[in-house]
Amino acid sequence: MYVGVFLSALLVDRGMGVCVFPSSPSVDRTSTIAFAKTFGGSYDDYAYSVQQTSDGGYIVAGYTWSFGAGGDVFLLKTDASGNLQWAKTFGGSSYDHAFSVQQTSDGGYIVAGYTESFGAGWDDVFLLKTDASGNLQWAKTFGGSYDDYAWSVQQTSDGGYIVAGRTYSFGAGDWDVFLLKTNASGNLQWAKTFGGSYYDGTYSVQQTSDGGYIVAGGTESFGAGWYDVFLLKTDTSGNLQWAKTFGGSGWDYAYSVQQTSDGGYIVAGYTWSFGAGWYDVFLLKTDASGNLQWAKTFGGSSDDAALSVQQTSDGGYIVAGYTYSFGAGSYDVFLLKTDASGNLQWAKTFGGSSDDAALSVQQTSDGGYIVAGGTYSFGAGDYDAFLLKTDANGNIGTCAIVASVTPTVDTPSPSVTSPTLTLTSPTPTVTTPSPTVTSPTLVVNEPCPLSISEEQRFDGCFADVVRVGKGHITVSSIGEFRVKIYDVSGNVVKDVKGKGVLRISLKKGVYFVEVVSREIKRVERVIVR
Repeated sequence: MYVGVFLSALLVDRGMGVCVFPSSPSVDRTSTIAFAKTFGGSYDDYAYSVQQTSDGGYIVAGYTWSFGAGGDVFLLKTDASGNLQWAKTFGGSSYDHAFSVQQTSDGGYIVAGYTESFGAGWDDVFLLKTDASGNLQWAKTFGGSYDDYAWSVQQTSDGGYIVAGRTYSFGAGDWDVFLLKTNASGNLQWAKTFGGSYYDGTYSVQQTSDGGYIVAGGTESFGAGWYDVFLLKTDTSGNLQWAKTFGGSGWDYAYSVQQTSDGGYIVAGYTWSFGAGWYDVFLLKTDASGNLQWAKTFGGSSDDAALSVQQTSDGGYIVAGYTYSFGAGSYDVFLLKTDASGNLQWAKTFGGSSDDAALSVQQTSDGGYIVAGGTYSFGAGDYDAFLLKTDANGNIGTCAIVASVTPTVDTPSPSVTSPTLTLTSPTPTVTTPSPTVTSPTLVVNEPCPLSISEEQRFDGCFADVVRVGKGHITVSSIGEFRVKIYDVSGNVVKDVKGKGVLRISLKKGVYFVEVVSREIKRVERVIVR
């Protein structure tokens, strides 16, 4: 079902939002696509990870209860405007979830999570490789007699994969950090555990510029409080180089880490030890050796947490998670932008009357941001996968589900320790299952209706080509041009030629307008009132 969303123009023949005007060769104006989409069915469907793909679109991974064999891995691909291109499920008779996805060097995708349907124990690490169309190439499980999970995966410089999560089957304590390295075919090269007597786990891993790995999560075995942020650095073979904890007397946890351009690390999560409310967003910056450079908290009187962070092209940081302190409903998507020193530049919430959260964010090639998570406020079923594309300032046009907020910002001084961990090199059981693969038909909704008036003009050069009025559109361009207008089903409803300025009458509805001339070739989706 379509509801009105105005999308900025797409340059069809170049694949990017840049107009070329021969009469003004010095002008290079860029447009940004923005949208909000939900994908799902009658039950729970959730997105945990998103990445922009080489074609400008997006790959999204999570889980689905609406489709598949029974609580399955959920993989969907969209184009640059968030239009669904394909969807796949992978699983068996029990629970199978994906928490991380990345496009691989061959154009396909690597997906990591856990499976209860296959493997050696109760839950095993689940690693899936697909081609560019989502067709399964291979699947692997790694585990022992109990529970083993993967939360993060990345292709490594040798073409293989690094996988991070937690294990109850191996290690020193209850749960230990679990780090696995495979070759390009998913064959295990080595496995490591890191921990102490209690709970230790990780949610994020990245290969570093020296070929080693940085891992972030939480620890109950070490540190100052109940749980502390846990940051580990290994060499290329998984041997520990250093470990750090950061925290206070309460509960502090990290969900995301990235190496920064100066060789250090940015870490995001939540803190109960510091800040304004119950939980606050916790943002930490360290140098290359894990020494703390600064720490910030962002929040209000209730729960606020960060689940994803990335350094942006201006040297600052984009942070995504959820907030109970601000927004329209109970939990809302929380998106924060800081400068390189962690100073807040802006904060946004996205949501409705119920629960909405973000688990993954990435800066896109146009300078905006792609955000993935789940929504109970919008969509077809219970929870739906939630995909948001904003401009560089965190806006989606004049979308009513977006609000600007001002969280309290503090600069705490967490306790830092350098613990001595117990390391093991286990030999997990590896299996090669054959999960059931389906190609479901999803319900796609757009919870961002925008009202477009005849007087309104939009940023980007396409506003000079098409204007929307009541019951009509007006097309203007240099010289002769051709206009094709499609309905939402792809049927051509108008195909006319014009010169200079052309007014075209249309019924109320959503249309795709294609304008082709010597100077431009663009497609725009518009709402006619």
